[in-house]
Amino acid sequence: MLPLALGLGLLLTLPALIAVAHLYVTGQAKLNLIENLHRNLSATLNITASSGCRVCPDAWAHHNGKCYFFSSSGKNWKQSQDHCVTLGGHLVIVNNQEEQTFLSKKAKGEFHWIGLSDLETEGQWIWVDNTPLDKTGPVFWMKRPEGQDEPDNWKVEDPAGEHCACLSDVRGEWHDNSCRKTHKFVCETLAPK
Repeated sequence: MLPLALGLGLLLTLPALIAVAHLYVTGQAKLNLIENLHRNLSATLNITASSGCRVCPDAWAHHNGKCYFFSSSGKNWKQSQDHCVTLGGHLVIVNNQEEQTFLSKKAKGEFHWIGLSDLETEGQWIWVDNTPLDKTGPVFWMKRPEGQDEPDNWKVEDPAGEHCACLSDVRGEWHDNSCRKTHKFVCETLAPK
């Protein structure tokens, strides 16, 4: 009777053992697939990271390790800077000709505030990170064939003068403008690593 009971017990547990074996094999195959996907994704991420490619938030453009946000609506200069800060950046600081060219192309023929002003002292242009404008480095003030070049602190529209800089609507050169005016703006921040 005992051999019959053992035989019957084995016969009843055999389907359960087969089901467990099937789950094990299926699970192992899925684990192998996940490990292969992980390996491939890790290799891709390593290649991406080593190539310097970085990803910016939605609506931000990537260029040379920085992320740039070109607004679709206008604000005055201070509101623009405050808005950039809420987005985790600041109004753009232009460091070289290549960056200036990139900004000018992306601005698409519209005025955009940049992070440069002489609000503290007339004629002493300071970036939003408190570094002074290096006049020996790249500066992109508009040069007029006739009349005064920018910055000109024109007081016709605003008796307080023009103390905030923007990219022009023509060639992207810099203009000083009344900080009260409403323009689109460009924010920047470092691209995440």
